[in-house]
Amino acid sequence: MKKILLLMIFSAVLSCKKDKESLVQNDADSTKSVLDSMQIPAFKNTEESVAFKIIPQNITSEKGRAIFKQNGNVLFYFDQNSNEGNIRIDGKDYPLNRFNFTENNYSISGSGVEIEATNGDFKDGKDDCIEGDFQEVKVSLNDKIVNLTNITAEDCPNY
Repeated sequence: MKKILLLMIFSAVLSCKKDKESLVQNDADSTKSVLDSMQIPAFKNTEESVAFKIIPQNITSEKGRAIFKQNGNVLFYFDQNSNEGNIRIDGKDYPLNRFNFTENNYSISGSGVEIEATNGDFKDGKDDCIEGDFQEVKVSLNDKIVNLTNITAEDCPNY
């Protein structure tokens, strides 16, 4: 009788232990599935999702000119002496012929293109130029929009 009682207790303990393991395993699996569903998918090529690509130009800063750079490359400019500028989109030049600067904002446009640089963080001027950093610059081409990040403006007014 003792043997049977011991065997029954042993079986009950083993059975509870297996249930506990099974329960823990299920919790881990459910956590994993929740985490998997929360992950953001990675895009393989982010440039393919951009509406258009702005091509850098070989333009330097000079008196009367404002240039806008990203990672050291000039993406567009406006020369206040000639009242002309340029932006190169997908290999095609788009002339810019309107320029407005107020406080910390630029508005530049022409030929189906509009550029809005707002809330610039300007530093002290040097060599008759001012430099400002823009967290985001909006470029519109007809009905397509690209938001550029980390743009630096170098503006050397002619006054």
